[in-house]
Amino acid sequence: MTQADEMTIAPMSDPTWRALVSGEKQPAYRCLALRILMIRIRVEYDRDASALQALIRELRDFFVANLRFAAPDYQSIFRETAR
Repeated sequence: MTQADEMTIAPMSDPTWRALVSGEKQPAYRCLALRILMIRIRVEYDRDASALQALIRELRDFFVANLRFAAPDYQSIFRETAR
């Protein structure tokens, strides 16, 4: 069992998701796929802030589906939430 297998992804209601999507929080990402996704998400949010919940869902779904290689980024973003 890997460390990623033991991690719980924060719920959509966690304010960190909003901070990431809005650009309030801008960590350095190791995962190239995550960097590309975040560029697109930020552009979409800047274009239409009402899409916030859909963008949060997309970002959270990325971590759920790709935690095996995105775990280091998740842990650095959600230090207090990662288990």
